Amino acid sequence: MQTLLAALGAVALAPSAGPSAAVSPDTVTPGGPVTFSVVCADGVREADVAGTTLGLAERIPMEPGKTSGVFSVTVNIPTSTQEGTFNVSIDCGDGTSAVVQLVVAPTGGVPTGGGAMSRPPNHALMAAGGGLLVIGAAGALTLRRRTA
Repeated sequence: MQTLLAALGAVALAPSAGPSAAVSPDTVTPGGPVTFSVVCADGVREADVAGTTLGLAERIPMEPGKTSGVFSVTVNIPTSTQEGTFNVSIDCGDGTSAVVQLVVAPTGGVPTGGGAMSRPPNHALMAAGGGLLVIGAAGALTLRRRTA
């Protein structure tokens, strides 16, 4: 009986899971809109987004949803925000918080590399590479004939 009471007490004292939060879209260009949302514990009356990492206000109040504990807010990312991945904190009025990741990509698309494939092919390099392959193949055939 004491073991059962101890186990129930441990469960009652265990911290509950924090709020669940999301950002949509999770990749945006500077100047674009994003919506932050969070589900806090039932009965929580307020929530806000910590916006300083994105160049926004320190605390951005969120609008309550139709369901208790649900909040959201849509903001435009400043055009001066540098590209990168940002961890944005969303805080519930009861002191709990969650972190979402937002990627700010440069205007014109998501960063995908150095752009080598965006240039036309270099035919001189292709010819030189092809020539080296032919020379290597000829050398391999010559060595193979000598050992056979």
